[in-house]
Amino acid sequence: MPWIGRKKIAFIPLYRPNAHPPDLIPPDWPSAIQQRVFFDPDPRTGIDRSLRAYIVAASSGRADLDAAVLPMQTVDQQDVPPDILEGAMGDQLRDEGFDAAAIVMLGGPGAGTTRGFWCRFVMLEQVGVWAMETMHSLTGFGDLYPFGGNMGTYDEMACACGTHPSAYTKRAVQWLDASAITPHSGRANAYSLHSIGLVQPPPSGRSSAVQIGANVPYLMVEARQKVDEFDAGIPGEGVIVYQVLTNDPLGHPQNGTPPVKLLTATALKPGQAIVSPTNVAVSVLGALPGGFFVTIDDRNAPFSSGQLLFYRDNTRNGTGDVNTPGVIGLGGWTQFLRLFYGGDGILYAVNPQGQLLFYRDNNRNGTGDVNTPSIIGQGGWQSMRFLFSGDPGVIYAVNQQGQLLFYRDNTRNGTGDVNTPSIIGQGGWQQFRHLFYGGDGILYAVNQQGQLLFYRDNTRNGTGDVNTPSIIGQGGWQQFRHLFYGGDGIIYAVNQQGQLLFYRDNTRNGTGDVNTPSVIGQGGWQTMKFLFGGDPGVIYAVRA
Repeated sequence: MPWIGRKKIAFIPLYRPNAHPPDLIPPDWPSAIQQRVFFDPDPRTGIDRSLRAYIVAASSGRADLDAAVLPMQTVDQQDVPPDILEGAMGDQLRDEGFDAAAIVMLGGPGAGTTRGFWCRFVMLEQVGVWAMETMHSLTGFGDLYPFGGNMGTYDEMACACGTHPSAYTKRAVQWLDASAITPHSGRANAYSLHSIGLVQPPPSGRSSAVQIGANVPYLMVEARQKVDEFDAGIPGEGVIVYQVLTNDPLGHPQNGTPPVKLLTATALKPGQAIVSPTNVAVSVLGALPGGFFVTIDDRNAPFSSGQLLFYRDNTRNGTGDVNTPGVIGLGGWTQFLRLFYGGDGILYAVNPQGQLLFYRDNNRNGTGDVNTPSIIGQGGWQSMRFLFSGDPGVIYAVNQQGQLLFYRDNTRNGTGDVNTPSIIGQGGWQQFRHLFYGGDGILYAVNQQGQLLFYRDNTRNGTGDVNTPSIIGQGGWQQFRHLFYGGDGIIYAVNQQGQLLFYRDNTRNGTGDVNTPSVIGQGGWQTMKFLFGGDPGVIYAVRA
């Protein structure tokens, strides 16, 4: 049941005359209990850490308590169950309008427990224990610490340490509207998370948490910061990801598994990411005032057109299967006329206005979000017949006259202006079916007869003349939908059936014969508008 509004709680001091070690009754025990409940300033900071302050803060004012400290009771018993006074006082307390009763003892810590209407704790225990037991009693919500502690200090119901409950727990006891938790939809989306320790619900445009999946097991993602005197006790600020493993609406375990399982023992900071055991990637892109900006990529869902995808060829020997990409650009990438890699995480693009844009994939592991480009070429780039990068900072282009041009991006940080090329091929380059860079000054081309040609830009500084190719593939190369380089002599190709093929130019000097590919992608690659290599083993793609 939810704890909404003010609940009336009876606090009953309980003395054990023959306790071991003995109970030592404080001079003004009722006042000491009232202090713990109503106003209990931290001696170091003066900030109120009372039970009432905690409940109001954790519930964003939805829950409150009124308390009465009743006369001391005596029970000559070492171990006192929480409902020891039910027969003598239970009906009377309920008739008087009390919603719960708490026995307050003088023994050492470790006495916190609950049984229905009744709970029990001791004076030496901190506000977290008092809060956990009263929450058990008034809401029926279960413990989250069995099976190894799981949520640790990121949930009061897992640690009894006086930190805020998680979004999962707050929703269960109705201290957080279900609408404040955004269900993830589609393949990849970005979210602004409002730290759960701040006043809820979140402001417009933000979410208290994101839930991935409708059925157990599902994932929850939320932001945690040291925003008040209670969440000052969390181990670190950032984004936490946890898995919910119970269908019980109040967090009780099922099937011998923990009700929730924390996947991020250390909260994720900007630039960090995690891929869950269920293949969901959560990436923290930056901090917001009172929260964090994240992207969530459910790699079990189909990707959409216009997203920038990140693949990895893990084996790089023709034996692996390239599948299950990460989404690193959330949409709009199909608008570009050209898109190619520039080394060190750089992506170059040409927009419909003919400008050359500079992007950076900072993570380069399939978890980041690539956005916010710089303009480094003012116009005219849409007229190029071919456009691709060479060595770091080098951009090759073929103009409408068929000349091979050599550009240099001198700054390689998005601040420069790429212009004034050199001509390193005098003509005829527009005739090729494919043209791409192969490292170390190598240029591969496919002519109209379907032969794979090998060129070398020997100077690689814009002063040479690239001519006189060797033939290293005897025919059939014109059939490929995509053809691009993968480093170390690797050439990737997509055939008419949509398979991704793996070739190797073993000599890389124009003397070999490139043939006999392996299949490393089983199908669907023909649907890509853009497909090109990045760092060794990395393949970028945009579906049309």
